[in-house]
Amino acid sequence: MLVLLVGLPLAGPEVCAHSDAGPEPLGRTAFAEPDQSGTLVARGTIKTFDPVTKVLLLSTTNGTMQFTIPATVRIRQRWHSIETSALARYLGFRVAVRYSESGVERSVQSVHVFGKDER
Repeated sequence: MLVLLVGLPLAGPEVCAHSDAGPEPLGRTAFAEPDQSGTLVARGTIKTFDPVTKVLLLSTTNGTMQFTIPATVRIRQRWHSIETSALARYLGFRVAVRYSESGVERSVQSVHVFGKDER
């Protein structure tokens, strides 16, 4: 019998080794992970958006995150630009918010809107 293992990742012991550092502390990493540039990325569902205050509430698997969306932030759905005020029409849609943190202040860099059932 011949078994082909096409497409299966091959990992050495250095990839599969576990750290003895213990559990990761609950903090901002519970909500967001950094991308390749070090920018944090929060993924979740739009819970509410107030067009007056520009406050976006994002429901994540670990709780709710709040972002203030400046007028200059790039908001896109696929290749289409979305006006900041239009975010209120996307309640329940999945989003990825790229941001940075300095102390307790979050600076939003971009928002990418997906479909309601997309990632």
